[in-house]
Amino acid sequence: MLDTALAGELAATELAEGFVRPDYDGFCFSRVPATAASMLDADLGATLPDRALDGVDGRAEHVLVLFVDALGFRQFERVHGDVSLLRSFVDAGRVTPLTSTYPSETAACVTTMHTGRDPVEHGLLGWNGYDPVGDTVYETLPYAAKDDGNVSVSPGELFDGDPIYDRLGQAGVDSHVVEPDYGTGYDDGALVGATTHHYERATEFALAVRDVLRSADAPSYTYAYYPTVDAVAHERGPDSELYGAQVAAVCDALERALGTLDDDVAEETAVCLVADHGQVPIRDADRTELDATGVLEYVPADCSGTPLVLGGPRNVHLRVTDEEAARACLSDCDALVLSRQEALAERLWGRGEPGPAFERNSGDLVVVPREGGLWYADEAEQLSLAGMHGGLHPDEALVPFGVARLDDLV
Repeated sequence: MLDTALAGELAATELAEGFVRPDYDGFCFSRVPATAASMLDADLGATLPDRALDGVDGRAEHVLVLFVDALGFRQFERVHGDVSLLRSFVDAGRVTPLTSTYPSETAACVTTMHTGRDPVEHGLLGWNGYDPVGDTVYETLPYAAKDDGNVSVSPGELFDGDPIYDRLGQAGVDSHVVEPDYGTGYDDGALVGATTHHYERATEFALAVRDVLRSADAPSYTYAYYPTVDAVAHERGPDSELYGAQVAAVCDALERALGTLDDDVAEETAVCLVADHGQVPIRDADRTELDATGVLEYVPADCSGTPLVLGGPRNVHLRVTDEEAARACLSDCDALVLSRQEALAERLWGRGEPGPAFERNSGDLVVVPREGGLWYADEAEQLSLAGMHGGLHPDEALVPFGVARLDDLV
């Protein structure tokens, strides 16, 4: 079952015209970890509404959370008819649209998956963060300072809150993470309590997922992350033929590999298909350099001269010295512009209270373009992408939550 009616309802609930309001109190990506854990009788907090599991047996010995980066709901609708595994989720299970968090950026969403927290609580608000002690702008997931700066924030301090895996362990759940080898840094803090398994190619990903399910002690929770669909969408665009081919390639590999599991394992396994965001195609006319607006006059720089422009091109956080003057510079941009307090009042980043990481990484102003991207000229490559995400357009802000029994999928 593909719940397209709900997609229309979620898209029509807006923060401002054309900007989807994240549904933190209901159908939101941030509730996926708790929902998946609930199938194992483990309590991680608020779950998705019952509608998201309607018609599917919600109890299992093994749960696989299959995370395909950038497989948004609109993209799922377009490609699923040509991809056997995705068709099976529709035919034998249920696919429910959710809103992403804000931002609809991988750094924020992956951290939500690892902590079960909304972005306001964990505080990792995009690809670019700020370390005030080191006075350094840095890339959060690569854990790398820009220019000549040094990051003083430790991996355990990159975000607030503990990973879910220790809590799952306390409930008797065997936790596993399957992802590429990203080295030291972010993962040192995010994956505490889980057994990690690395891979390089789609086929290795599929086999690694199979092998984990085959050997895991019940009850088990396996989080399996695949980033390449997102990379293709950035390079070639989310509407490109290559995008659909990449989705098909990884799904076909998974279908073949998981089809070799013993029947008793397949019968005891529930699969949750999720994504952090979709993407929007970017036209040349919608690539705007912040330099041209004059706003950088009011944006201070770090110790290396990097302006305090945080987040990403569709989720722009600006530290400013004069908020009124900075707003005036942005008045010709087709974008939603909010102060930090205005955004908090709207619960843009979710439920709960901000902590130290949020205070480090949030801007005085938050700028969400309706179309295209905003960034500064010294990093022009950020505006050269064919596809982007991070904002509140329905094409990026709606994501699928597919759920089915594994023996019904393969």
